[in-house]
Amino acid sequence: MTTAEFVPPYEVIASPGKPVGPSIIIDQHQQPKPSPHPHSPVAVDNISLAAVHESRPLPPTDVRAVRQPDGGVLIQWTLSRDHVDHYSLQYRTVGGWLPLADRLDADTTSHVWTTASRGVYSFRLLSVSHNLLSLPSNVATLEVDGVEFLSLL
Repeated sequence: MTTAEFVPPYEVIASPGKPVGPSIIIDQHQQPKPSPHPHSPVAVDNISLAAVHESRPLPPTDVRAVRQPDGGVLIQWTLSRDHVDHYSLQYRTVGGWLPLADRLDADTTSHVWTTASRGVYSFRLLSVSHNLLSLPSNVATLEVDGVEFLSLL
């Protein structure tokens, strides 16, 4: 045998440190094997290859919102420590999160929302890197009177 095969749960039976030899016997009468997951380790011709597993980027931190004298809202944050392609800014009053600015440049640290009406708003950001979304940042909540609240959600 010159090519490794998958044995549930996707165990690599051949690698540079574990050569294929006559002592390895695979029972072909087992239950049907599932298709390998795209990120499972793979061994081809005695060479072990692992799929590149990208992890989520880190979200920005210290998100805060401040009511401006002209009635707008200034949302500020500290940049993510990871490489980021862009940021997605979301808000909500009641219910689910809505997009406010979907593609903010990776070096941007603030956004002014000039069309906010009276009410209580919550803001959060997501980092986007290689089409992967971060977990949400902390949530900044701003009440109509301009009092700023920070939470660590």
